[in-house]
Amino acid sequence: MTRLAHSATRAPSPIRGSRPSAARVLFTFLIFAASLAAYIYALQIAFSDFMAPRFGYMGWVYHDPDAMWMLASYLMLLAIAAFLPPRPVQFSGYAAWFLYATLLVPVATVPQYGSTRAPLDSFAFAGFCAVVWIVVVLILRRRASLIVPIRTNGSALMWALVIIISAMTYVYLAVVSGISINIMSVFAIYDTRLAYRDELIPTAPLLGYLITNQGNVVNPFLMSFGAMKHRWLLVALGVVGQLVIYSTTGYKTALISIPLCLILVFLLKNRSSIIGSMIVFGIAALSWISIVIDRIASLGLVDILVTRTFLTAGYLMSLYRDAYADGVWALWDYSLLGPFVETQYTTSPGFYVGETMLGRPDVQLNASLFADGYANLGLVGIGIEAVFLVVLFLLVDSAARRVPTALVVSVGLLPVFALANASPFSAVLSFGFGLMVLLFALYPRDQSGYKDALWRGDSAEKTTMRRPPVRPIKSLK
Repeated sequence: MTRLAHSATRAPSPIRGSRPSAARVLFTFLIFAASLAAYIYALQIAFSDFMAPRFGYMGWVYHDPDAMWMLASYLMLLAIAAFLPPRPVQFSGYAAWFLYATLLVPVATVPQYGSTRAPLDSFAFAGFCAVVWIVVVLILRRRASLIVPIRTNGSALMWALVIIISAMTYVYLAVVSGISINIMSVFAIYDTRLAYRDELIPTAPLLGYLITNQGNVVNPFLMSFGAMKHRWLLVALGVVGQLVIYSTTGYKTALISIPLCLILVFLLKNRSSIIGSMIVFGIAALSWISIVIDRIASLGLVDILVTRTFLTAGYLMSLYRDAYADGVWALWDYSLLGPFVETQYTTSPGFYVGETMLGRPDVQLNASLFADGYANLGLVGIGIEAVFLVVLFLLVDSAARRVPTALVVSVGLLPVFALANASPFSAVLSFGFGLMVLLFALYPRDQSGYKDALWRGDSAEKTTMRRPPVRPIKSLK
Protein backbone atom coordinates (compact mmCIF):
# COMPACT_ATOMS: atom_id res chain seq x y z
CA MET A 1 0.00 0.00 0.00
CA THR A 2 1.36 3.32 -1.05
CA ARG A 3 1.01 6.41 1.08
CA LEU A 4 1.81 9.95 0.14
CA ALA A 5 3.57 11.95 2.78
CA HIS A 6 2.26 15.36 3.60
CA SER A 7 3.76 18.05 1.43
CA ALA A 8 6.53 20.00 3.07
CA THR A 9 6.14 22.88 0.69
CA ARG A 10 6.58 26.29 2.29
CA ALA A 11 5.14 29.51 1.08
CA PRO A 12 7.58 32.17 -0.08
CA SER A 13 8.90 34.16 2.83
CA PRO A 14 9.27 37.87 2.07
CA ILE A 15 12.12 39.74 3.65
CA ARG A 16 9.91 42.26 5.38
CA GLY A 17 7.19 39.78 6.23
CA SER A 18 3.55 40.70 6.07
CA ARG A 19 2.41 44.27 6.46
CA PRO A 20 2.81 45.28 10.12
CA SER A 21 -0.35 45.77 12.14
CA ALA A 22 -1.65 49.21 13.05
CA ALA A 23 -0.76 48.58 16.69
CA ARG A 24 2.83 47.76 15.79
CA VAL A 25 3.12 50.85 13.58
CA LEU A 26 1.74 53.02 16.38
CA PHE A 27 4.14 51.48 18.92
CA THR A 28 7.12 52.07 16.62
CA PHE A 29 6.06 55.68 16.06
CA LEU A 30 5.69 56.34 19.79
CA ILE A 31 9.13 54.87 20.50
CA PHE A 32 10.62 57.01 17.74
CA ALA A 33 8.84 60.17 18.88
CA ALA A 34 10.03 59.64 22.46
CA SER A 35 13.58 58.85 21.28
CA LEU A 36 13.70 61.99 19.15
CA ALA A 37 12.51 64.16 22.04
CA ALA A 38 15.05 62.57 24.39
CA TYR A 39 17.83 63.06 21.84
CA ILE A 40 16.96 66.74 21.30
CA TYR A 41 16.97 67.33 25.05
CA ALA A 42 20.30 65.47 25.41
CA LEU A 43 21.85 67.84 22.86
CA GLN A 44 20.54 70.80 24.83
CA ILE A 45 21.97 69.45 28.09
CA ALA A 46 25.34 68.73 26.46
CA PHE A 47 25.44 72.29 25.12
CA SER A 48 24.30 74.11 28.27
CA ASP A 49 25.98 72.02 30.98
CA PHE A 50 29.14 70.71 29.33
CA MET A 51 30.19 72.91 26.40
CA ALA A 52 29.03 76.45 27.22
CA PRO A 53 30.75 76.62 30.66
CA ARG A 54 34.07 75.45 29.20
CA PHE A 55 34.11 76.87 25.68
CA GLY A 56 32.15 80.10 25.82
CA TYR A 57 35.17 81.87 24.30
CA MET A 58 34.81 79.54 21.29
CA GLY A 59 31.25 80.58 20.56
CA TRP A 60 29.46 78.04 22.75
CA VAL A 61 27.12 80.62 24.31
CA TYR A 62 23.83 79.28 25.66
CA HIS A 63 20.48 80.98 26.26
CA ASP A 64 17.14 79.45 27.16
CA PRO A 65 15.19 78.59 23.99
CA ASP A 66 11.63 79.60 23.23
CA ALA A 67 9.50 76.54 24.01
CA MET A 68 7.13 77.21 21.11
CA TRP A 69 9.91 77.25 18.52
CA MET A 70 11.52 74.16 20.00
CA LEU A 71 8.17 72.37 19.73
CA ALA A 72 7.79 73.58 16.14
CA SER A 73 11.27 72.27 15.30
CA TYR A 74 10.45 68.94 16.92
CA LEU A 75 7.22 68.55 14.94
CA MET A 76 9.05 69.45 11.73
CA LEU A 77 11.65 66.75 12.40
CA LEU A 78 8.89 64.22 13.07
CA ALA A 79 7.35 65.10 9.71
CA ILE A 80 10.66 64.72 7.87
CA ALA A 81 11.12 61.23 9.30
CA ALA A 82 7.98 60.11 7.47
CA PHE A 83 9.91 60.40 4.18
CA LEU A 84 12.86 58.28 5.32
CA PRO A 85 12.89 54.57 4.42
CA PRO A 86 11.20 52.63 7.26
CA ARG A 87 13.61 49.71 6.86
CA PRO A 88 16.71 50.81 4.92
CA VAL A 89 18.21 48.09 2.75
CA GLN A 90 20.91 50.03 0.93
CA PHE A 91 23.85 52.13 2.03
CA SER A 92 22.03 55.36 1.15
CA GLY A 93 19.08 54.45 3.39
CA TYR A 94 21.27 53.97 6.44
CA ALA A 95 23.23 57.13 5.56
CA ALA A 96 20.00 59.13 5.24
CA TRP A 97 18.90 58.09 8.74
CA PHE A 98 22.34 58.68 10.26
CA LEU A 99 22.65 62.16 8.74
CA TYR A 100 19.08 62.93 9.75
CA ALA A 101 20.15 62.35 13.36
CA THR A 102 23.68 63.80 13.25
CA LEU A 103 23.10 66.69 10.86
CA LEU A 104 19.47 67.69 10.39
CA VAL A 105 18.37 67.39 14.03
CA PRO A 106 21.23 69.61 15.33
CA VAL A 107 20.78 72.14 12.49
CA ALA A 108 17.06 72.41 13.31
CA THR A 109 17.36 72.67 17.11
CA VAL A 110 20.78 73.88 18.33
CA PRO A 111 20.50 77.42 16.84
CA GLN A 112 17.35 77.92 18.93
CA TYR A 113 19.52 78.11 22.07
CA GLY A 114 23.05 78.52 20.72
CA SER A 115 22.62 81.45 18.33
CA THR A 116 21.83 85.15 18.55
CA ARG A 117 19.53 84.95 15.54
CA ALA A 118 15.77 85.31 15.91
CA PRO A 119 13.96 81.99 16.48
CA LEU A 120 11.83 82.49 13.37
CA ASP A 121 14.92 83.04 11.24
CA SER A 122 16.58 79.86 12.55
CA PHE A 123 13.38 77.89 12.06
CA ALA A 124 12.89 79.15 8.50
CA PHE A 125 16.45 78.21 7.54
CA ALA A 126 16.01 74.77 9.12
CA GLY A 127 12.80 74.42 7.11
CA PHE A 128 14.69 75.03 3.88
CA CYS A 129 17.29 72.42 4.87
CA ALA A 130 14.43 70.02 5.67
CA VAL A 131 12.93 70.44 2.20
CA VAL A 132 16.34 69.79 0.63
CA TRP A 133 16.73 66.65 2.72
CA ILE A 134 13.29 65.36 1.77
CA VAL A 135 14.14 65.74 -1.93
CA VAL A 136 17.46 63.95 -1.39
CA VAL A 137 15.75 61.06 0.40
CA LEU A 138 13.00 60.69 -2.21
CA ILE A 139 15.59 60.41 -4.97
CA LEU A 140 17.66 57.91 -3.02
CA ARG A 141 14.67 55.68 -2.28
CA ARG A 142 14.51 54.73 -5.94
CA ARG A 143 16.24 51.46 -6.83
CA ALA A 144 20.01 51.64 -7.32
CA SER A 145 21.20 52.06 -10.88
CA LEU A 146 23.90 49.70 -12.13
CA ILE A 147 26.47 52.44 -12.51
CA VAL A 148 29.58 50.78 -11.11
CA PRO A 149 30.79 47.44 -12.53
CA ILE A 150 31.37 44.88 -9.80
CA ARG A 151 33.53 41.80 -9.36
CA THR A 152 31.66 38.56 -8.66
CA ASN A 153 34.48 36.15 -7.81
CA GLY A 154 38.03 36.14 -6.56
CA SER A 155 39.33 38.37 -3.78
CA ALA A 156 42.91 38.90 -4.96
CA LEU A 157 42.36 42.42 -6.31
CA MET A 158 40.48 43.50 -3.20
CA TRP A 159 43.20 42.32 -0.84
CA ALA A 160 45.89 43.76 -3.09
CA LEU A 161 44.21 47.17 -2.75
CA VAL A 162 43.99 46.83 1.04
CA ILE A 163 47.64 45.79 1.33
CA ILE A 164 48.93 48.53 -0.99
CA ILE A 165 47.04 51.33 0.79
CA SER A 166 48.08 50.03 4.22
CA ALA A 167 51.73 49.64 3.24
CA MET A 168 51.88 53.13 1.76
CA THR A 169 50.24 54.64 4.86
CA TYR A 170 52.35 53.00 7.54
CA VAL A 171 55.66 53.10 5.67
CA TYR A 172 55.20 56.77 4.86
CA LEU A 173 54.17 57.51 8.44
CA ALA A 174 57.17 55.60 9.81
CA VAL A 175 59.55 57.56 7.57
CA VAL A 176 58.03 60.97 8.29
CA SER A 177 57.32 60.84 12.03
CA GLY A 178 57.62 57.27 13.31
CA ILE A 179 54.91 54.90 14.53
CA SER A 180 53.80 54.77 18.14
CA ILE A 181 50.73 54.03 20.23
CA ASN A 182 49.83 56.55 22.91
CA ILE A 183 46.28 56.27 24.26
CA MET A 184 45.99 59.83 25.54
CA SER A 185 43.01 61.41 27.28
CA VAL A 186 40.47 63.12 25.04
CA PHE A 187 41.19 66.31 27.00
CA ALA A 188 44.87 66.16 25.96
CA ILE A 189 44.52 65.54 22.24
CA TYR A 190 44.26 69.12 21.00
CA ASP A 191 48.02 69.71 21.04
CA THR A 192 48.46 66.47 19.10
CA ARG A 193 45.86 67.52 16.52
CA LEU A 194 47.46 70.94 16.06
CA ALA A 195 50.94 69.43 15.74
CA TYR A 196 49.64 66.96 13.15
CA ARG A 197 47.85 69.65 11.14
CA ASP A 198 50.40 72.47 11.39
CA GLU A 199 53.71 70.61 11.52
CA LEU A 200 53.33 67.17 9.98
CA ILE A 201 50.86 67.65 7.11
CA PRO A 202 52.55 70.74 5.55
CA THR A 203 55.75 68.70 5.15
CA ALA A 204 53.97 65.55 3.91
CA PRO A 205 50.60 66.49 2.38
CA LEU A 206 50.04 63.04 0.85
CA LEU A 207 50.09 61.56 4.34
CA GLY A 208 46.84 63.36 5.20
CA TYR A 209 44.97 61.61 2.39
CA LEU A 210 46.51 58.25 3.23
CA ILE A 211 45.70 58.45 6.94
CA THR A 212 42.06 59.49 6.46
CA ASN A 213 41.46 56.75 3.90
CA GLN A 214 43.21 54.18 6.08
CA GLY A 215 41.35 55.24 9.23
CA ASN A 216 37.95 55.78 7.63
CA VAL A 217 37.82 52.80 5.26
CA VAL A 218 40.64 50.25 5.37
CA ASN A 219 40.90 49.69 9.13
CA PRO A 220 37.09 49.54 9.60
CA PHE A 221 37.00 47.07 6.71
CA LEU A 222 39.59 44.85 8.42
CA MET A 223 37.72 44.96 11.73
CA SER A 224 34.29 44.36 10.18
CA PHE A 225 35.35 41.65 7.74
CA GLY A 226 37.37 39.92 10.43
CA ALA A 227 34.46 39.98 12.88
CA MET A 228 32.07 38.64 10.23
CA LYS A 229 34.37 35.77 9.25
CA HIS A 230 35.78 35.16 12.77
CA ARG A 231 39.26 36.04 11.58
CA TRP A 232 40.47 37.73 14.70
CA LEU A 233 43.92 38.57 13.36
CA LEU A 234 42.28 40.93 10.87
CA VAL A 235 40.26 42.49 13.71
CA ALA A 236 43.46 42.98 15.70
CA LEU A 237 45.22 44.58 12.72
CA GLY A 238 42.33 47.02 12.28
CA VAL A 239 42.25 47.91 15.98
CA VAL A 240 46.01 48.48 16.19
CA GLY A 241 45.85 50.56 13.03
CA GLN A 242 43.17 52.81 14.53
CA LEU A 243 45.18 53.22 17.74
CA VAL A 244 48.22 54.28 15.70
CA ILE A 245 46.14 56.82 13.80
CA TYR A 246 44.58 58.17 17.01
CA SER A 247 48.02 58.52 18.60
CA THR A 248 49.37 60.35 15.54
CA THR A 249 46.47 62.64 14.68
CA GLY A 250 44.30 62.92 17.78
CA TYR A 251 41.26 62.04 15.64
CA LYS A 252 38.65 60.82 18.12
CA THR A 253 36.69 59.14 15.36
CA ALA A 254 39.47 56.57 14.99
CA LEU A 255 38.94 55.59 18.62
CA ILE A 256 35.14 55.63 18.40
CA SER A 257 35.13 53.41 15.33
CA ILE A 258 36.59 50.40 17.14
CA PRO A 259 33.57 49.52 19.31
CA LEU A 260 31.03 50.88 16.81
CA CYS A 261 32.22 48.69 13.93
CA LEU A 262 32.10 45.56 16.07
CA ILE A 263 28.66 46.45 17.46
CA LEU A 264 27.27 47.08 13.97
CA VAL A 265 28.58 43.74 12.73
CA PHE A 266 26.98 42.00 15.70
CA LEU A 267 23.63 43.71 15.09
CA LEU A 268 23.53 43.29 11.31
CA LYS A 269 25.39 40.06 10.62
CA ASN A 270 22.22 37.99 10.34
CA ARG A 271 19.93 40.79 9.16
CA SER A 272 19.44 42.52 5.84
CA SER A 273 17.81 45.59 7.41
CA ILE A 274 16.66 47.15 10.65
CA ILE A 275 13.94 49.64 11.51
CA GLY A 276 15.43 53.00 10.57
CA SER A 277 14.04 54.81 13.59
CA MET A 278 16.12 52.52 15.82
CA ILE A 279 19.14 54.56 14.71
CA VAL A 280 17.67 57.58 16.48
CA PHE A 281 16.83 55.43 19.50
CA GLY A 282 20.43 54.18 19.67
CA ILE A 283 21.90 57.67 19.31
CA ALA A 284 19.59 59.02 22.01
CA ALA A 285 20.56 56.19 24.36
CA LEU A 286 24.26 56.72 23.64
CA SER A 287 23.93 60.45 24.34
CA TRP A 288 22.22 59.97 27.68
CA ILE A 289 24.59 57.21 28.78
CA SER A 290 27.51 59.56 28.05
CA ILE A 291 25.89 62.39 30.01
CA VAL A 292 25.13 60.21 33.03
CA ILE A 293 28.63 58.72 33.12
CA ASP A 294 30.28 62.14 32.82
CA ARG A 295 28.09 63.40 35.66
CA ILE A 296 29.47 60.63 37.85
CA ALA A 297 33.06 60.61 36.64
CA SER A 298 34.38 63.09 34.10
CA LEU A 299 35.69 60.75 31.40
CA GLY A 300 35.13 63.01 28.40
CA LEU A 301 32.44 60.82 26.87
CA VAL A 302 30.21 63.82 26.12
CA ASP A 303 33.11 65.39 24.22
CA ILE A 304 33.74 62.25 22.18
CA LEU A 305 30.29 60.77 21.66
CA VAL A 306 27.91 63.74 21.79
CA THR A 307 29.64 67.02 21.01
CA ARG A 308 32.04 65.88 18.30
CA THR A 309 29.65 63.41 16.75
CA PHE A 310 26.27 65.13 16.96
CA LEU A 311 26.29 68.64 18.40
CA THR A 312 28.94 70.37 16.30
CA ALA A 313 26.88 70.52 13.10
CA GLY A 314 24.27 72.74 14.75
CA TYR A 315 26.85 74.90 16.53
CA LEU A 316 28.75 75.58 13.30
CA MET A 317 25.62 76.33 11.27
CA SER A 318 25.01 79.54 13.18
CA LEU A 319 28.65 80.65 12.91
CA TYR A 320 28.67 80.10 9.14
CA ARG A 321 25.44 82.04 8.61
CA ASP A 322 26.79 84.98 10.64
CA ALA A 323 30.18 84.94 8.90
CA TYR A 324 28.62 85.06 5.42
CA ALA A 325 25.63 87.24 6.30
CA ASP A 326 26.73 89.93 3.81
CA GLY A 327 26.18 87.57 0.88
CA VAL A 328 29.74 87.64 -0.44
CA TRP A 329 30.11 83.95 -1.28
CA ALA A 330 33.28 81.86 -1.42
CA LEU A 331 32.29 80.20 -4.74
CA TRP A 332 34.52 77.16 -4.07
CA ASP A 333 37.51 79.26 -5.15
CA TYR A 334 39.73 77.40 -2.67
CA SER A 335 39.04 74.00 -4.26
CA LEU A 336 37.42 72.74 -7.46
CA LEU A 337 36.61 76.17 -8.96
CA GLY A 338 39.92 77.77 -7.97
CA PRO A 339 41.25 78.05 -11.55
CA PHE A 340 38.03 79.67 -12.81
CA VAL A 341 36.84 82.15 -10.15
CA GLU A 342 38.42 84.77 -7.92
CA THR A 343 37.00 86.12 -4.67
CA GLN A 344 38.12 88.35 -1.82
CA TYR A 345 38.90 85.36 0.40
CA THR A 346 42.42 84.05 0.85
CA THR A 347 41.53 80.86 2.70
CA SER A 348 38.81 78.21 2.90
CA PRO A 349 35.48 78.85 4.69
CA GLY A 350 36.60 76.73 7.64
CA PHE A 351 39.56 78.98 8.44
CA TYR A 352 37.65 82.15 7.51
CA VAL A 353 34.84 81.38 9.96
CA GLY A 354 37.35 80.52 12.70
CA GLU A 355 39.15 83.83 12.18
CA THR A 356 36.06 85.99 11.71
CA MET A 357 33.76 84.59 14.38
CA LEU A 358 36.24 83.40 17.00
CA GLY A 359 39.32 85.50 16.32
CA ARG A 360 41.28 82.28 15.84
CA PRO A 361 42.97 82.09 12.41
CA ASP A 362 44.59 78.82 13.51
CA VAL A 363 41.22 77.08 13.99
CA GLN A 364 39.63 75.32 11.00
CA LEU A 365 35.87 74.86 11.39
CA ASN A 366 34.92 72.49 8.59
CA ALA A 367 31.17 72.04 8.29
CA SER A 368 28.43 70.09 6.54
CA LEU A 369 26.80 70.57 3.14
CA PHE A 370 24.28 72.98 4.70
CA ALA A 371 26.96 75.26 6.16
CA ASP A 372 29.60 74.79 3.46
CA GLY A 373 27.06 75.12 0.66
CA TYR A 374 25.71 78.31 2.23
CA ALA A 375 29.22 79.77 2.54
CA ASN A 376 29.94 79.13 -1.14
CA LEU A 377 26.71 80.23 -2.82
CA GLY A 378 23.95 80.72 -0.26
CA LEU A 379 20.83 78.60 -0.56
CA VAL A 380 21.75 77.69 -4.14
CA GLY A 381 25.07 76.36 -2.87
CA ILE A 382 23.24 74.04 -0.47
CA GLY A 383 21.26 72.66 -3.41
CA ILE A 384 24.41 72.11 -5.48
CA GLU A 385 26.16 70.19 -2.71
CA ALA A 386 22.99 68.16 -2.07
CA VAL A 387 22.94 67.09 -5.74
CA PHE A 388 26.54 65.94 -5.49
CA LEU A 389 25.71 64.06 -2.28
CA VAL A 390 22.97 62.15 -4.11
CA VAL A 391 25.41 61.17 -6.88
CA LEU A 392 27.93 60.05 -4.28
CA PHE A 393 25.42 57.87 -2.45
CA LEU A 394 24.12 56.33 -5.69
CA LEU A 395 27.68 55.36 -6.63
CA VAL A 396 28.13 53.61 -3.26
CA ASP A 397 24.74 51.88 -3.59
CA SER A 398 25.72 50.60 -7.01
CA ALA A 399 29.17 49.38 -5.95
CA ALA A 400 27.81 47.78 -2.75
CA ARG A 401 24.96 45.78 -4.29
CA ARG A 402 24.96 42.23 -2.88
CA VAL A 403 27.74 43.06 -0.40
CA PRO A 404 26.68 41.95 3.13
CA THR A 405 24.77 44.65 4.96
CA ALA A 406 26.94 44.40 8.09
CA LEU A 407 30.07 45.14 6.06
CA VAL A 408 28.54 48.00 4.07
CA VAL A 409 27.18 49.81 7.11
CA SER A 410 30.30 49.29 9.24
CA VAL A 411 32.74 50.41 6.56
CA GLY A 412 30.52 53.32 5.57
CA LEU A 413 30.15 54.61 9.12
CA LEU A 414 33.12 57.02 9.29
CA PRO A 415 32.82 58.39 5.73
CA VAL A 416 29.15 59.17 6.41
CA PHE A 417 30.00 60.60 9.81
CA ALA A 418 32.53 62.91 8.11
CA LEU A 419 29.67 64.37 6.05
CA ALA A 420 28.10 65.75 9.23
CA ASN A 421 31.03 68.18 9.39
CA ALA A 422 32.44 68.29 5.86
CA SER A 423 31.46 69.10 2.30
CA PRO A 424 30.49 66.21 -0.02
CA PHE A 425 33.08 67.56 -2.46
CA SER A 426 35.82 66.86 0.09
CA ALA A 427 34.46 63.41 0.87
CA VAL A 428 35.59 61.67 -2.31
CA LEU A 429 39.34 61.78 -1.70
CA SER A 430 39.76 63.24 1.78
CA PHE A 431 37.28 61.09 3.71
CA GLY A 432 37.30 57.78 1.87
CA PHE A 433 34.22 57.68 -0.37
CA GLY A 434 36.28 57.06 -3.50
CA LEU A 435 38.23 54.23 -1.89
CA MET A 436 35.05 52.77 -0.41
CA VAL A 437 33.38 52.58 -3.85
CA LEU A 438 36.45 50.85 -5.26
CA LEU A 439 36.69 48.42 -2.35
CA PHE A 440 33.02 47.41 -2.58
CA ALA A 441 33.26 47.02 -6.36
CA LEU A 442 36.14 44.55 -5.88
CA TYR A 443 34.46 42.60 -3.08
CA PRO A 444 33.69 39.04 -4.26
CA ARG A 445 29.96 38.30 -4.29
CA ASP A 446 28.37 35.09 -3.07
CA GLN A 447 26.51 33.62 -6.03
CA SER A 448 24.98 30.63 -4.29
CA GLY A 449 22.48 31.93 -1.74
CA TYR A 450 19.38 33.96 -1.42
CA LYS A 451 20.57 36.41 1.20
CA ASP A 452 22.26 38.68 -1.31
CA ALA A 453 19.12 39.10 -3.43
CA LEU A 454 18.36 42.28 -1.60
CA TRP A 455 21.45 43.98 -3.00
CA ARG A 456 20.56 43.51 -6.66
CA GLY A 457 19.10 46.99 -6.74
CA ASP A 458 15.51 46.02 -5.89
CA SER A 459 13.57 48.08 -3.41
CA ALA A 460 12.59 46.60 -0.07
CA GLU A 461 8.95 46.52 -1.09
CA LYS A 462 9.63 44.44 -4.22
CA THR A 463 12.42 42.15 -3.09
CA THR A 464 11.70 38.74 -1.60
CA MET A 465 13.86 35.74 -0.84
CA ARG A 466 12.18 32.49 -1.73
CA ARG A 467 13.14 28.98 -0.89
CA PRO A 468 12.81 26.38 -3.64
CA PRO A 469 9.61 24.34 -3.22
CA VAL A 470 9.96 20.92 -1.63
CA ARG A 471 8.28 18.23 -3.66
CA PRO A 472 6.00 15.59 -2.01
CA ILE A 473 7.86 12.44 -1.05
CA LYS A 474 6.51 8.97 -1.77
CA SER A 475 7.02 6.50 1.03
CA LEU A 476 8.07 2.90 0.41
CA LYS A 477 5.53 0.09 0.64
